[in-house]
Parts: sequence; structure tokens; C-alpha cells
Amino acid sequence: MKAIIFDIRSFSVHDGPGIRTTFFFKSCPLRCAWCHNPESHHPGIQKVTGTYKIGQSSVPCFKQVGEIITLNQAISKAEADRLFYEESGGGITLSGGEPLMQADFVIALLEAAHQLDIHTAVDTSGYAPESVFKEVITKTDLVLFDLKIMEDAQHKKFTGKSNRLILENFKWLMRQKTEVIIRIPLIENITDTMQNLEAIRAVLKSTKAIPRIDLLPYHQTAYNKYKQLDLTYGLKQLPNYPIEKQQQIKTYFNDLAPVVSIGA
Repeated sequence: MKAIIFDIRSFSVHDGPGIRTTFFFKSCPLRCAWCHNPESHHPGIQKVTGTYKIGQSSVPCFKQVGEIITLNQAISKAEADRLFYEESGGGITLSGGEPLMQADFVIALLEAAHQLDIHTAVDTSGYAPESVFKEVITKTDLVLFDLKIMEDAQHKKFTGKSNRLILENFKWLMRQKTEVIIRIPLIENITDTMQNLEAIRAVLKSTKAIPRIDLLPYHQTAYNKYKQLDLTYGLKQLPNYPIEKQQQIKTYFNDLAPVVSIGA
């Protein structure tokens, strides 16, 4: 069994508890205006133009974005990092892109990890067919779930898709025993409007106890990725998210979870 990924990040501490190995899967059904991983958009392996320096000169070159990984290779990588998981309470995280776009591989990897007693997490937008979403969730220990924009027309405008399927999957998820961490991207005048924050708060307040909320402030680091991939980046003029606003929004959500973090 094989999948297409665009990165594997060892010693990650921002994708779930402890030290983790994060697998970044290619392909995503959403086109979030602020996406920091545009290399995940295309489902296949790409070749893009880049440069490398020889002395004072820059020489054109081609760079491959994406690679094929087998299930055995993925498990071998997880096992190689296993000592770090055991010492820190970590494990593997499947991210992207949208990992549920390659659900068969994701399910097989989650099952194999559990056979080795390795903790698992899935980072998802929730945009997947109900049957796929449910099958994946029943196989993982932890879900990192993105809540972006609650109003459907605005969600379509800034992500390209309706949020109805996402919210239906989220409602089902909240009735399960699986642990959930909520992730909220903070994009000025898009996700951080009072109307949107109030809507997110209302949904979270009506659900089961949430152990953690991660606020993810916008930053400009993705611009060069868009340029290299020859993609238009509509938010390239938007500055990094203001620190004072980060703190205000943290205070707004503080009573909804034991841990509310910024930039996790």
C-alpha cells in the first residue's frame, strides 16, 4: 500500500502531545485563502523550478514536491522515533493537506501503529464523506479538528467549499469518546470577526468537554511557497497577526478548555 506525502517531520511538538512524527499528506479539497501548505493542494508529485547558489551565482534547478511512501516505510519511520514517543508521551500525527483524502492508507497506518502501541493523532478539516470520516476517527486516539468559519457563505468564499459537511462531521465527533483538540486559525477580518468567534464559542460551549484549544495566528511564511509553485497568494499583503489581538482572543476562549494555547 502506498501514499503520496510532501513531508515527514520528526521531533514535532505542535501536532499533539509529546514529541511526534508528523506525516504530511498531499491533496486537499479546500483552498483556504491563508493556507500555509500550498504544496499539499495538488494530489500528485510535482516538479517546480527553483535555484541553488554556487558562490555568488544562482543556478536554476528543478525541485520535486511530493514523494511516494509505502506503509512499511511509514511504520519503519515511526518505529525509529519510538524512543522519543515513550519518553515524552508522543506518537504519530497524520496531517496535510487533508489526510482523509488518502483514507485507505491512513486507516492502515493507524491500525499498524496501534498494533505497536504507538499513540496516533489525525489533523483534519473535517471535510470528508461521512463514512470515511467515521471510519478514520474510530481508528485514532486523538483528533486535531480545525474550526475556521461558521457562516456557510463566508466559508465558501474563503475556502472554496460549504461548511455543512464539516459541521455535520463535527457534531458526530463530539458524541464520540475520541479525544479532540480544537484548532482555530486567526486571520484578520476573516476568521477573527466577533460574529465568527461568537459562533465558534457557541458551538464549543454546547459540546462535550474540550481539553485544549489551539489558536493559530496568521503569519507570512508561506509566501515563498506560493511563488515557487507559481500560485497566486491573495493574502501576501496581510501582516502577521497582531500579538495584542492574540491575547484578547485567548482570554475570550479561556473558560472553554483547561488549555488555550497560541501558536501551537
